[in-house]
Amino acid sequence: MSEAWKLIGALLMLITGGVVARSQIAHEKKKLWVLEGWLGLLLYTRAQIDCYLMPLEEILENADEGLLRAAGAGCVGGSQKELLDAALPYLEGESARLLTSLVRELGNGYREEQLRRCDYYLAALEKERERLAAALPARLKLCAAMSICAAAFVAILLW
Repeated sequence: MSEAWKLIGALLMLITGGVVARSQIAHEKKKLWVLEGWLGLLLYTRAQIDCYLMPLEEILENADEGLLRAAGAGCVGGSQKELLDAALPYLEGESARLLTSLVRELGNGYREEQLRRCDYYLAALEKERERLAAALPARLKLCAAMSICAAAFVAILLW
């Protein structure tokens, strides 16, 4: 009977490792999704400033809910600061720094200055998106391998 319980425990550890691996993979994919959401929101914001010279609050009020949901990591906030706060757990170092600066700077200054800021942040965030997209397959494999191997190690250790 003792061997059966050990086998059940080992299987539960491996299942747990699989669940953790799926969770980590979803988190890694969401990092790219959130960054792409911010790029989309910034493109929309730039177009609204360029064409209509709308204030930032009105731009966000009129933005598509799907666009706000992507930028806000699943939640729709009332301001860029709230969207950024919701997205920060999914942003890495340089992306987080760029978006924090963007939220702080955007909405201040004249039209041309705001457009230049948008262009600068679009180019910088696009580089970050490309870097993250290129590294994504390796990161997904690493997350899966580490979680499952750790679960297998614990199962063997406790056997």
